[in-house]
Amino acid sequence: MKQMFQIFYPNQYSETEKVSLDHLNNHISFTGGIGPNANRTVRAEVRDMLEYARIWDPYNPLFNDPDYAAKTKWEKLPGMPCYIFGESITGFPMMDDIGDRLGNVFYYANDGGDIELYRPIFDGDEITFKSQRQLIEDTTDPDGAELRQFSLYGEADMIDADGNVVGRGVGYGRNAMKRILEGYVPTEYEQTYEWLDTIPPVHITTEEEWETIKEIWRDETIRGLETLWWNDVQIGDRTTPVCSGPISDVEMIRLHSDMITHFPAVRDLILSGEELMTDSFGQKLPFLARHYSYCRNTQARAVFYNFTARNFILRMITNWIGDAGFLCAFKWRFQNLFSCMSGNEPGKEFLSKVFSMAGKYVNRHGMEGDTAICKGEVTEKFERDGKYYIVITGWAETLDGDVIQVVDATIELPIHNH
Repeated sequence: MKQMFQIFYPNQYSETEKVSLDHLNNHISFTGGIGPNANRTVRAEVRDMLEYARIWDPYNPLFNDPDYAAKTKWEKLPGMPCYIFGESITGFPMMDDIGDRLGNVFYYANDGGDIELYRPIFDGDEITFKSQRQLIEDTTDPDGAELRQFSLYGEADMIDADGNVVGRGVGYGRNAMKRILEGYVPTEYEQTYEWLDTIPPVHITTEEEWETIKEIWRDETIRGLETLWWNDVQIGDRTTPVCSGPISDVEMIRLHSDMITHFPAVRDLILSGEELMTDSFGQKLPFLARHYSYCRNTQARAVFYNFTARNFILRMITNWIGDAGFLCAFKWRFQNLFSCMSGNEPGKEFLSKVFSMAGKYVNRHGMEGDTAICKGEVTEKFERDGKYYIVITGWAETLDGDVIQVVDATIELPIHNH
């Protein structure tokens, strides 16, 4: 039986829908924000800082060796960018609880965020995340559409125990609904896996590509104590690439769960000469990183967490700017999973600043089996209030040339006067 959908128009709701939306907006106003990251307090501890660095960048001594860090301008171990807040400083008002009242098929998207950091996080810092503003805006097509869409927005401050604002963040997201009036209404499970219809097959890494990956690993450079001076940086300078992958589902568990964080990174296993075995996709990986999909939908590929490739890009940037540089702001963009919400071109405005990437954007979400090769270019250079900054536009691309994440990062650098 053919499905028949309701046609939605912006800001036109039934009485029941109005009540649900009013309740949600009143709740946001009363609590000062909702979402997983709103209004919480976290204490930084060096043990956790070292664990975070060991997972995301075990190679840079600035984040992994307190004795080394004590000899730098920071005089103690700084937390890696994102250590204290993970995915985002602020959440935004997801509509899960009322989504089934606004339609009977529900879609969601996280579009990234804008982060400002005014100083690093150190051991003992007690940081409160205080929601400042959260908004829901109906962005349904004015001409009418089967897809009812809402734009989600959240702001929050990071405040230390002395009341100083040490960071600010903005988060962007979307929720969408359809209402099937006649025909089959998919289950929640079937809705979740709708994206399976559009995902590409796993890229099976060739021997030649493995050599390219290993070459990037061998050439990865950590500037460290060698100062990068603002005077010496030119627009168009390229960062040294970094490579992560191929990423298996077990590798994602290592990155994002406390279950197997003690496992070594795939890169270290391969460079140590560990024997490779073939997983269920035909990909050759070390035994500890093999894909175990025998209990899952055989079409499915585990998807990257939203910030997985972002953190790979940030590793590349912190490697390149050295210990004296400070990553003080970044904007990150990526693509969602559902085709009905993928008409946007995330990151295009940032990649347009890179001549070789003009016209490109994040064209799909990162997934299991992908290799993320991170590249970057200096795209701006300026002075403001007596401080000196550069902007690096970075992106993660797969072996097939798909762009799976974009970061536009602002870095403060020292200046020399001779």
